[in-house]
Amino acid sequence: MASKVELVLKAFVAANRPLVRLLIGRGATFPVVAEKLRQLFVEEAVAEIQRRGGKPTSSAVSLLSGVHRKDLRAREPGGAKATQAAQSQAAEHAAPASLGLIGQVVGRWMSDPKFLDGSTPRALQRGSEPGSFDELVQGVSTDVGPRAVLEEMLRLDVVRVEDEHIVLDTLGMVPRGDFAAMSEALGLNLHDHAAAACANLIEGRNLLEQAMYVDEISPESAHLLHEAASRAWRPVLARVLRLADKRVAHDAAKEVEARRQARVRFGVYFYAEDGKDKEPE
Repeated sequence: MASKVELVLKAFVAANRPLVRLLIGRGATFPVVAEKLRQLFVEEAVAEIQRRGGKPTSSAVSLLSGVHRKDLRAREPGGAKATQAAQSQAAEHAAPASLGLIGQVVGRWMSDPKFLDGSTPRALQRGSEPGSFDELVQGVSTDVGPRAVLEEMLRLDVVRVEDEHIVLDTLGMVPRGDFAAMSEALGLNLHDHAAAACANLIEGRNLLEQAMYVDEISPESAHLLHEAASRAWRPVLARVLRLADKRVAHDAAKEVEARRQARVRFGVYFYAEDGKDKEPE
């Protein structure tokens, strides 16, 4: 019978295979990745020792992480550099990631009835009239003009212009025109997806983390399922966004800053393959 370590390592390999494929495709070699992984082990070992109320000395960090003391950036006493790195890393993930202006505009477009046709985002005109694209943007921020926002959304392939109307691309919602933005989204989304799954496994929490799986279907059927999943996602996102807007306003008015430190990421994904690659074992 496999040990818990063996089971976790098997899951780790399966989960990271696509990322290794990405790294190889972008020219990142094993030594470069191994160094990043070594740093990550040190940072997380320091964080774990601190969670236990201990002192992250080089010996303690080496024992927990398996990284040799001579390879640790910090030396006793105190493990100051390792501690600083871990705290910086923890702060990066603990701080609420800003939606960004584009994300906020898209969120309002998909949730505010003024810009919806039923549950579908309307095609919007430029101009100052009610229900226009300009009103949408200015309702989110007056610091950046609607034209600049539109140009950026066009660059990211988030919208397209049809018959002098601006149409939101709700099928993709991925900034395909910007590799840096796509990479950032990859890290943020996969981090929180993995964090939810690990919290359920390690801490016994009951965070939402579900998926369906079907095989032995044609590529046409897979395409139809993708379209169905995309349509099903839109109203769900709109409902959650509306509640999020209400809770942000409520908490800003009713709660002190110390009570407003929680963050949430809620998402969905769809993946299909043509059968050449089997499900990871």
